[in-house]
Amino acid sequence: MRLSEARRDYYRRLAGEQGYRSRAAFKLIQLDKKYRFLQKNSVVLDFGCAPGGWLQVASEKVGSKGFILGVDSKRIQPPSSNVTVLQDDIYSGDIASSINENLPKLADVVLSDLAPNISGIWSLDQSRQLDLNKRVVSLLSKTLDDNGAAIFKVFVGSEVKDFESSLKRIFKRVIFSKPPASRNRSSEIYLVCLGYNERLSSF
Repeated sequence: MRLSEARRDYYRRLAGEQGYRSRAAFKLIQLDKKYRFLQKNSVVLDFGCAPGGWLQVASEKVGSKGFILGVDSKRIQPPSSNVTVLQDDIYSGDIASSINENLPKLADVVLSDLAPNISGIWSLDQSRQLDLNKRVVSLLSKTLDDNGAAIFKVFVGSEVKDFESSLKRIFKRVIFSKPPASRNRSSEIYLVCLGYNERLSSF
């Protein structure tokens, strides 16, 4: 068994033992351990939340006085009382209004673990995945509070640098990070964006 396969099986088994809905929960745990963006009592918006592993982690981190809104085209059950799940298409024209109706205030953190249905054609899959993230970015001015954080999963490829540059125009810090729970051979990597300020784009 390859090391990457052993690692995948390890985190899958660990997720089962600890009651997480997916092994991806450990990616968020590891990212937050390093960058500390999930704080007690925070409001979190999680795009692409199914099957709910990130919702569980965020729920634990923000505590009972925090709030998490998950958004996904699939219907899933909220994992805890401080989580609400909105079943909607991210490309829906009224998605921003639907989100704001369910948030108690602008989010402190936006999470995006979105991925398209994989076609197997790499250039197409990467382009579709980036389009999903760009849609999230277009919603930030209506959903993310000033100085907030955002986490984006991206597929490594030629277009990622341009996406990183666009994020640097609205965040004070943008860092590439690959948590240990992500397989080495996987093309996914995460952009950790800290210090949201839409006004930076005008400078």
